[in-house]
Amino acid sequence: RAPVEAEDLQQLTDRLLAPPAIRAEFGFAARVLVPPGHLYDPLFMVPQDAGAWLNDDGGEEKDKGSRLLSIDRQGNISVLAGMGKLLPVTGFDVAPPGFGEYGGQIFALAQGKVPMAGAPASHVVQRVDPQQSYAASVFCTLPELGGGKDRGFGAEARFGPQGSPFAGKFYVVVTDHHTIYQVTPDEVCIPFVTFDAERVGDPFGLTFAADGNSMLVTVARDDLLNSSAKKMGMIVRVLPNGRVEDRPVARGLTSPSGLALAPATFGIYAGQIFVADVVSMQTPVSVTPALAADGKVYRVTRQGELYTVASGFVNPTSLCFVGNSLWVSDSNGDFSAGKRALLDGFVVTITDR
Repeated sequence: RAPVEAEDLQQLTDRLLAPPAIRAEFGFAARVLVPPGHLYDPLFMVPQDAGAWLNDDGGEEKDKGSRLLSIDRQGNISVLAGMGKLLPVTGFDVAPPGFGEYGGQIFALAQGKVPMAGAPASHVVQRVDPQQSYAASVFCTLPELGGGKDRGFGAEARFGPQGSPFAGKFYVVVTDHHTIYQVTPDEVCIPFVTFDAERVGDPFGLTFAADGNSMLVTVARDDLLNSSAKKMGMIVRVLPNGRVEDRPVARGLTSPSGLALAPATFGIYAGQIFVADVVSMQTPVSVTPALAADGKVYRVTRQGELYTVASGFVNPTSLCFVGNSLWVSDSNGDFSAGKRALLDGFVVTITDR
């Protein structure tokens, strides 16, 4: 039986690590930049001149987890902060010069403990210093919201644009408590906006409008980890005072995740919002099941209409523009605190033809 079992194992491995079949719509071209076999669970990305920095969630070393990686435009991967340095990171960003004495340092939303116990529990903001071999320390712990509840399932994190009303603050999304927190250089960490979970939904991804005067946030009224096809997901606009505008920017999504604004150089789609829709978040999962490739990337017109850009994703998490290319990270068969520890994550690039 040994040769047959080995053959079965190889067939299973080949299926689990098969390159995704991404289908781009007319006007776009898609290619797999980093195929399965190199990344565990690529979550949120931060664009850099040479490519993007990315948080790869996967693996544990004592009380630490996650890696920060750099990916260039050819798909080459280099390690910034390896395993054993960081608490498990969800979202992160690089501090601008105006963020106190910390300009150029990395700030990250992270679990206080490694998965699975850390996912639904208290989250922290880590400060990571690239000039000190990516040494990490806890900058602040997210405060209680009342009722003694945990503040779990962190998602995206972004600094406000310089020169905007959001400048000088680091914003972090915690889905489980429907809240985006703001962090200032004096280590004060307070809620910025708490969404009405029944009327609006739970936040996940965020970015800022081109003029810097509002925040754009993806929300879903269904639990992201147990989503259905009700298409109750939206993109909403949040003003600098924390008020959520009544009229959504876009409706008709299922479980929207990351979003990004197209640059002026992105052809006829310049200035449009691009958003990923997970549809059915598949986590945790055992090793053997085939997963539904129902994830999509849409563009949003200025009138709020949704048009499919590419399909065939599994669990698309983050979007960012690198030059004239839209990068999409997909954790595939896992997510933060999931149980399918495989190098099956991938990154896709999308360009306009």
